[in-house]
Amino acid sequence: MPSREFFLEILRKSVHLVSILIVLIYKFYGKETILWVLMLFLVVVLVLDYFRVEHGIRIPFFSIMYRKSEVDRFGGHIFFALGAISVISLFSREIAYAAILMATFGDLSAALIGKFYGKRRVFQKLFKNDKSIEGSASEFIIDFLIGMLILGNPIVSLVMAFLATLTETAVNKIDDNLIVPVFAGFFGQITLNLLAYL
Repeated sequence: MPSREFFLEILRKSVHLVSILIVLIYKFYGKETILWVLMLFLVVVLVLDYFRVEHGIRIPFFSIMYRKSEVDRFGGHIFFALGAISVISLFSREIAYAAILMATFGDLSAALIGKFYGKRRVFQKLFKNDKSIEGSASEFIIDFLIGMLILGNPIVSLVMAFLATLTETAVNKIDDNLIVPVFAGFFGQITLNLLAYL
């Protein structure tokens, strides 16, 4: 991969590190505050993407953050905000923390390990993509560690890590910034609730 493309990939992924800020605001200022912050962010980026997508206006600096596939559609940051709003609104605090951080760090590890060390492209027939087993394995490990760190429950962590990794690996056209936290959070919350009744 050329050095410029590598730099841009790191830059794109680093934007998602705001998930740490989301978790901190939620922890110290509560659910209502973080939902308002996320809604404000969503409104701003929707307006920017309106001018970018509908009118073809190049927005300085931000224009380099978009992939070729995002030239005429919403960027991943909009779907990330929607995913974060969904999991914070519906799930417990710890499940929301884990789902948001899995969507960030799991995706980051899968993308970087997959791009630079991925050799075994075993998902071509099943999922019609060239994602690697190395990238998926690294995502699963990172996601499981995040789950254990936040939830301390190996069963819930395993379920969330598996669903996050499977979703990230399987989707090609649906934005993973939305579907990964929603699926990981949903099944993590269901598992947590079921375990509470056992």
